[in-house]
Amino acid sequence: MFKNKYTVIILIMTIVISLSIFYSVNRKHQDSLLIFTAVSLSEPMTEVKSLFENKYGIKILLNLNGSQTLASQISRGANPDIFISAGNTPYNFLLSKQIDIYKKKLLVLNTLVIATEIELNNWDQNALKAIILDPNFKRISIADPELAPAGEYSMQAINHSVGFKNVEHKIIKTKNVRDAVNHLRLGLSEAVFAYITDFNTYPNEIYKKNIPSSLHDQIEYPIIYFNSNDNVKKFEEYLYTDEAKNIFTNYGFKIPQD
Repeated sequence: MFKNKYTVIILIMTIVISLSIFYSVNRKHQDSLLIFTAVSLSEPMTEVKSLFENKYGIKILLNLNGSQTLASQISRGANPDIFISAGNTPYNFLLSKQIDIYKKKLLVLNTLVIATEIELNNWDQNALKAIILDPNFKRISIADPELAPAGEYSMQAINHSVGFKNVEHKIIKTKNVRDAVNHLRLGLSEAVFAYITDFNTYPNEIYKKNIPSSLHDQIEYPIIYFNSNDNVKKFEEYLYTDEAKNIFTNYGFKIPQD
């Protein structure tokens, strides 16, 4: 009897929470902005959110996740005002689903690195192929290419340097790039492909090597607008102020040249 009672309570709580999430993601915002944001932008966007809210009194609701996961949510009916994606694949996916898009602009750029806590001799001089094949790296974590653009860039770099089939047994795929970094932190992998900006708050000593840009597509963060209401216009204007730009560069992102 008690077991059934608690099962019903848990079921009701689950329904209530699910409806709350659905409502917050799908409702039209009159005094707020719903912004779907690539998880790799967590720190700068949290800071941007705080400053923008204080300046304009407009509430920002952030939904942080892997970009392709966010795009899938939009294709299933989620209704954000803005989507900041890590890469253009999610944007192309939305176009393929005939999602109405008002406009797209380029926001920032990023850098792909391979990182480890293991101190290796000649780390800086070693080619990427030698690093990936190093026997110290039995497990290398990357974001799943199907769920996050960081995984796409990682796979491109792996394929161009050593060939994925040659190291497939080493690769651990995670749902987004921050989970891949957490695998390294928790000792679940010995190396990780991630953005250089993913290590701003990393708690341990870390060794990073930039991946040559010739091995992967340029890492772009497009900002996708789904409407042009007054709140959206104010946010767009704010994003391109020196104050907002400095926030992104302070976290290691690059501002594209006009």
